[in-house]
Amino acid sequence: MPLIPPLLPHDAPQEVTDVYEDFSRRMRFPSPPNFILTQGHSPSVVRGSWDLVRNVLVTGKIDRWIKEMIFVAVSKDRNCHYCTAAHIACCRMLGVDPSILESLVRDVKSIVNLKLRDIILFGLKCSRDPQKLVDADYETLRQHELGQPEIMEIIAMSALAVYANVIADATKMEPDAMFGKFPAAAPSN
Repeated sequence: MPLIPPLLPHDAPQEVTDVYEDFSRRMRFPSPPNFILTQGHSPSVVRGSWDLVRNVLVTGKIDRWIKEMIFVAVSKDRNCHYCTAAHIACCRMLGVDPSILESLVRDVKSIVNLKLRDIILFGLKCSRDPQKLVDADYETLRQHELGQPEIMEIIAMSALAVYANVIADATKMEPDAMFGKFPAAAPSN
């Protein structure tokens, strides 16, 4: 049972329903997910979260499907079932190859595409212990022809996933019907 229930659109003030509608339209969701609805209790929080999602996840130089995969890896690593299920669903919605998604969930190191694997491993290191990032971590990304803008997006995406995990877990957010439940899988490295 959620500790803070979702604030449904018909109960929300106009400034909040405006965020709900913009979120659903731009994310191409039939309705806003519980992640957004729960934050609707605070207009400034829901607006701030949507600004982060829109500017970090949805736009930028790194393709959204790759950012969604970072979100899945970080969420799974941090044991956030809500965010893992939600962003696996987003990966599917965006057409991520099922075999790549299976590798992501089973063991990130088994991803055959080395650039994708290294991006996700860098994102995981950012979420686990960013103070342990070293020059070699950045150099690995540069060898894949990623520049400062792309590297900054990966760092921000990792931070956004941690932020979302905290909100989902602290409110005991329940899975959305459209995302379903995510079965437990072996931990990734």
